[in-house]
Amino acid sequence: MKKTLIALIALNAFAVTNANAAADTNTWYGGAKLGWSHYFDGNGNNDFNDNLSNATDFDLSSDNVGGGVFGGYQILPWLAVEGGYDYLGNMQVEGNNGVAGAKLGSQGLQLSMKASYSFNENWDIYGRAGAMAYRAEAQQDGNTKFETGVRPLAAFGTEYEFNDNWAGRLEYQWVSNVGNSNQIGMTADVSTVTAGVVYRFGQNTPAPVAAAPVVEEAPVEPQRFNLKSDVMFAFNSAVLSPAGEAAVRDLYNRPEIQASKEKTTVVIGFTDRLGSQNYNLDLSTKRAQAVADELVRLGMPAQHVQAEGRGPSEPVTGTTCDAVTERQELINCLAPDRRVVVEIAGVAAQQ
Repeated sequence: MKKTLIALIALNAFAVTNANAAADTNTWYGGAKLGWSHYFDGNGNNDFNDNLSNATDFDLSSDNVGGGVFGGYQILPWLAVEGGYDYLGNMQVEGNNGVAGAKLGSQGLQLSMKASYSFNENWDIYGRAGAMAYRAEAQQDGNTKFETGVRPLAAFGTEYEFNDNWAGRLEYQWVSNVGNSNQIGMTADVSTVTAGVVYRFGQNTPAPVAAAPVVEEAPVEPQRFNLKSDVMFAFNSAVLSPAGEAAVRDLYNRPEIQASKEKTTVVIGFTDRLGSQNYNLDLSTKRAQAVADELVRLGMPAQHVQAEGRGPSEPVTGTTCDAVTERQELINCLAPDRRVVVEIAGVAAQQ
């Protein structure tokens, strides 16, 4: 049994693995455990010669409460060094047929290496191998004797991580030959089965992953194509001239227009400031509609083409012509204001 246990511990302890469920590397942890202790393979001298479990003059009560506290340092993701204090309970030997009884109790400080193997990010199994410096005490015939020594220790168990700092542990531990029968009259192996809690210090909580910023595409400014009204129409007319039809046809055949025939196209008419507001608004609307109709005739989808007039509301000459008083010169000066603009939504400007 001992050889099998040691083989299992060695196999587990030397398995190199990335134990995600273990504490973070280069951090400390501590905890407490409580459970049952069991004394077995007991031997004695004097009235307790030979193996106690085979003696007929005694009744053994080898189970008791056990527990302890522990702490450790996580060296690698899968390897830690751990030490602690263990209370191993006691074993009662009740004598029969007038034979005196006895009691063996023990406790100790232990140090071991702990290797882990992770099944997932929360759950792992582990093995520990090391030694315990024990203090064993025997009571017999009203006398109390104690003895100290160092014995090999092995353990295996499992841990489950509740969150970054807290974990639970279930463990089996074995210590060999606690007590020296030549000095205190008894010796026994001691095993414990305990449940414990572990607190891990200084764990690095992963920073929340920031959502990638949503990059909104900057709206593309609509492309504007300017057509001069003086070329497109006769004076005070809303009928396209042959030169005007040619200008609209040239515009329609441009690659950027052909690529955007399914986009909204707005034809806007403008006039200069000469004349009444109502007359200019009506004239600009008719001219815009004439250009829109020609674009539809050439192949633009009618449902995507709109026309509107804005009269003299957006002059491009500004104050350039304010000092001009002679009428024909003023008409010539205000020519840039008399225009038709074809505006297509979402078409980048051509260089």
